[in-house]
Amino acid sequence: MEAMAQPFDWTPPSSHYRDPDNFERERKEIFARNWMLFTWSERLLNPGDYVAGEIAGYPVFALRGDDGRVRAFHNVCRHRGAELLSDASGHCGKLLVCPYHSWSYARDGRLNAASDFGGDVRFDPDVWSLLAADCEEWRGLVFIRLQRGGPGLVEWLGPIHDLAADYPIEQQRYFTSKNRVSAVDWKTYGENYLECYHCRGVHPGLCAAMDIERYRIDVYLRERFFHLHAPKREGGLTRGLYFYRFPTLMLNLYDWGSSIASMNPLGPGRIEHINWYFFNDVSPENAEENQQSVEWSAQIVTEDLDIITGVQRNLNAGVYERGPLSPKYEAAVKAFQDMVRDELRPLDPVRQFAAE
Repeated sequence: MEAMAQPFDWTPPSSHYRDPDNFERERKEIFARNWMLFTWSERLLNPGDYVAGEIAGYPVFALRGDDGRVRAFHNVCRHRGAELLSDASGHCGKLLVCPYHSWSYARDGRLNAASDFGGDVRFDPDVWSLLAADCEEWRGLVFIRLQRGGPGLVEWLGPIHDLAADYPIEQQRYFTSKNRVSAVDWKTYGENYLECYHCRGVHPGLCAAMDIERYRIDVYLRERFFHLHAPKREGGLTRGLYFYRFPTLMLNLYDWGSSIASMNPLGPGRIEHINWYFFNDVSPENAEENQQSVEWSAQIVTEDLDIITGVQRNLNAGVYERGPLSPKYEAAVKAFQDMVRDELRPLDPVRQFAAE
């Protein structure tokens, strides 16, 4: 007698959320190949302004050039691998000078001089320029793609570009950040974000503000994009429009402003959750109201992290292996997991040749 087909899908094995080798594959196959949110344009107003940081363990910086364009580079000198910029943000002069052996580079990344190198060696400024990454701005936000080439940022954003058109993101001004390092894998957080099965038990404030019974997640599998939406309850604090663009971008658009969030994967089972808050009015007179909105939003993230940190501990322990996915509530979770699997598949010969 044939076994009856199970009416649900399964999560991946728990090892996928803790394995260092798997994370190294994710760094190269997922995070290096996708556009990753890095900073916002207001921090790079003038030529020479820079922001430095890391994306999944890759040290990088974004710099406004003399031509007004923002470029991104790996934060490494071509001579002996020194870190060029040690501050998180600042302003450089006409040249970036390596603090180790004083090699210098122009703001567009071209080598200016290999200081006092000796001999008759002449380095080609273009060949020995800084190692560049793709960099584009979209509505006041700065994105970096570490592996160069591929679709432009607007094409990568897909439906988000049009769906977010009514929200004046680029007119809003930065108010505050709430960044936190958590012992949670990026996939654990992403899966939690993409279902509201847990909302009644974990998010009383969210359920009071929105009609959770009508909460929907539209999956755009080919575009690697999720549209989350729910109507506001009468008397609720806000209506919500939520976008998740795989692998880690979260755009949360509210009546009162924007909560722009992302994850910086720090290792297997560890992330920095990054959350920026923008408002149209950031005057002192509006500070208290803005802060109330921030705290309301940040509380939801706190509730999520509190519960899924325990989930991650059990994924790490190795007793729980895998579980069933609800066809009613967790279809987007399954789609997210399919995206992970798809981007980690071994390259076919044609794709391998193109990558080389």
